[in-house]
Amino acid sequence: MTTWLFEPTVDGGDATDVLDITLRFEGEVTVCALDGPVCAYTAPVLDAWLEQLWANDRHRVIVDATEVDSLSSAGVEVITAHAARLRAAGGHLQVRSPSAAARRVLDLSQAGHLVEGAGR
Repeated sequence: MTTWLFEPTVDGGDATDVLDITLRFEGEVTVCALDGPVCAYTAPVLDAWLEQLWANDRHRVIVDATEVDSLSSAGVEVITAHAARLRAAGGHLQVRSPSAAARRVLDLSQAGHLVEGAGR
């Protein structure tokens, strides 16, 4: 089950049953906790959700990837595209506590700089 702040339109069928997304707020930052795989099948769910955050002026986002058991290039593409869009608008998207599998893919994809605290 996915917990949404908004109700995004997702053409993902049962993908919302595979990837759980839970929101919490830390001041002006929206933390998006993911649980499950972020792959070609579930990436559109994450994309639609991040799009709704954008549309509702939530421009400071942390993707908590502690429980991401696998991350594909489709997932990295969604994360990096939204990170670039938010950065251009004066916001940010960072990845918090990625699992070992997710961290490996982020590093191989040259997206390791998005990990919270990277390079600091």
